[in-house]
Amino acid sequence: MASVAPPAEHDARVAAVRTRLDDITGGEPGPDERALLVKLLRAFAAKAPVATDELIFVLENGGTGDIRERAHAFKGSAANIGASALSALCAAVEKDAREGIRSDPATTAQRLRDEVAQALRAVTEVADDFQA
Repeated sequence: MASVAPPAEHDARVAAVRTRLDDITGGEPGPDERALLVKLLRAFAAKAPVATDELIFVLENGGTGDIRERAHAFKGSAANIGASALSALCAAVEKDAREGIRSDPATTAQRLRDEVAQALRAVTEVADDFQA
């Protein structure tokens, strides 16, 4: 079961997503931009569980090249919407794989699941706010 981040950590995740969206829009998105941002955030939320499962699968069964590729792709997706902590975790997995190091699958899988759950909570909150 995924842990729930303390309020300050959750608030930091929400702030990171909002900051990234401000970077994308210049800070004052109009209705059309807000609708597009909601689509972007909801698409990430829909795809993140699959990306997590794929990364965990290659951590458990793949070579370091596969791990690097999956971690790199997920890192970029997370960074694009401001999920900074998730992006950083994926970057660490990618770095290890690039150096030929296989991160401990069980520990890394749990960290990924926990961080994805926290990122999705923040992303969903921001999407809901933008949609309101």
